[in-house]
Amino acid sequence: MRERQNLPLSGKRKRDKLLMLLAALYFLGVVLGTVMYCTSGSGGTAFIDRLTDGFAEGRLSRSFGETLVNSFSGGFLLLTACFLMGFCTIAVPAEMFVPLFRGLGTGAVIAGMYGKYGIPGTAAAAVLVIPNAVMTAFVLIMASRESVRFSAAVYRAVFGNSPERERPDVKLYFTKFVILSVGLAAAAFADSLITFVTAGWWTSLTLK
Repeated sequence: MRERQNLPLSGKRKRDKLLMLLAALYFLGVVLGTVMYCTSGSGGTAFIDRLTDGFAEGRLSRSFGETLVNSFSGGFLLLTACFLMGFCTIAVPAEMFVPLFRGLGTGAVIAGMYGKYGIPGTAAAAVLVIPNAVMTAFVLIMASRESVRFSAAVYRAVFGNSPERERPDVKLYFTKFVILSVGLAAAAFADSLITFVTAGWWTSLTLK
């Protein structure tokens, strides 16, 4: 009886460890992205600066709807990648790389805004980049976790030794990713709203 009571707790701890590992990989990506910007040569920083300029100009020139679609599409591509990789038993390393990859981009953009605009750029990043980055990172970390867990379930179903192999619940897996897509859309809407409200600040920053 005690063993049965301990099983759910043990499984929960394993899931929590996976979640913490994926979150750590995201923050490692942010650090590495920042370091890459600070240590890269003039060519590398110039490339990131051009991306930063395009990011700022794009925010100013797009409508609310266009900003919403643009903000949603980048994260949705990674979300879709996580969903598809979940059906592959050997895709776990790539699934865990998704938060790291997202963190690399976030760190590089924040460092690029500081390098381009100085302290005002850091303040702008705190308002215009970090909130969306945090919300999107949470969604992608959860997506990566579900993808890893589903890959493990597929592996057990295909290669497990149990005579009665439990089939992965595809319907539940799909439902979870629909919910995560809604969360990603909410993050994109909040990002677009913040951009719309602070458009004047963006304009004064980029014209300096």
